[in-house]
Amino acid sequence: MIEIFAPCGINCAICDCYIATQNDDPEARQKMAEGFKQAYGKEIDPETIVCDGCPVEGRHIGFCAECGIRKCAFGKGFATCAECSDFPCEQGQFIWTSNSKSLENLNNLKQK
Repeated sequence: MIEIFAPCGINCAICDCYIATQNDDPEARQKMAEGFKQAYGKEIDPETIVCDGCPVEGRHIGFCAECGIRKCAFGKGFATCAECSDFPCEQGQFIWTSNSKSLENLNNLKQK
C-alpha cells in the first residue's frame, strides 16, 4: 500500500474521504456526510466530500483545504510536521492526542 501523509500525520491512503474519492463512491460519501452531521451537527453536501490527498494540488475537502496545520507546514516548505523543529506544537494539539495514530505516524517519520 502506498503511504501518502498529510502534514498532520494522517495517512491519506487509509482515509475514508480519500478512498471514496479515488473509488468514485457516492454511497461512501453519503455515509460520511451523515456521520459528520451526527458527530458535529454539520450539514455537508456529500458531493463536496472529495480529496486527492493532502500533499497534492488536487481536490481537498473544505476543512482540510483551510487547515492551519497544512498551511503552516507547506508555508515552511515541509511535507509533514515531522520535519519541523517546533513539532509537536500548539497548532496540532487537537489532533495529536496521546493515543493519536497521526502523532505516531509523525514520530515514525521523524525517526527516518
